[in-house]
Amino acid sequence: MSLKKMFVNGIAALALTFAVTGCGIFDSSNENEEMFRIKKDKDGQTAVDPNALKGVSGDVNTISGPGDGSVNGPGDWSNNALSDALNPYADFGTPIPGVNLPTVYFSFDRSIISATEAPKLDEIAAYLLSNAGTGVVIEGNCDDRGSDEYNRALGERRALSAKEYLLNKGIADSRIRTISYGEERPAAANTEETGRAKNRRDDFVAVKLRK
Repeated sequence: MSLKKMFVNGIAALALTFAVTGCGIFDSSNENEEMFRIKKDKDGQTAVDPNALKGVSGDVNTISGPGDGSVNGPGDWSNNALSDALNPYADFGTPIPGVNLPTVYFSFDRSIISATEAPKLDEIAAYLLSNAGTGVVIEGNCDDRGSDEYNRALGERRALSAKEYLLNKGIADSRIRTISYGEERPAAANTEETGRAKNRRDDFVAVKLRK
């Protein structure tokens, strides 16, 4: 067999191997499949913990463009395709019925706690300090201006701002969990500013901590 024919046959065999195996990307034994699944879920689901997706979604500091972000109550994870690893309640706590903590609102494209909203966080801190065994899930949300990625990052910054405030009030880090929903869970229509203003927010869900 000539050297040229051997080379051509080798290339054909290699191409066939790649076509059959798919380079291992969808092989259930390959960790790349898990990364692909998580990224696919991130794009297709409405609630994703950004902390669980670091290294998949990329460096949020590289995201540019206008954006805004900020909605209510714990997400319904009962039929969610995401694993419990992405569920902010799975290993943290169970939502407490009848406890309605105040919502904190933000200015457009901002994650700073304003002076008018700070008393709401004081109220949340007082509740936690007075009720041992409880914690809080902080849900960062946005209006629809800006890309999905930008708003998910902005929602995270809003949730982390509220967390920092509560930490400074003496609430232990172990009693706080954050999640960003970006623009995916609006509390009001994004057709006008009054609705968008209601979507730029942090929601707070009181939970009974798991032992």
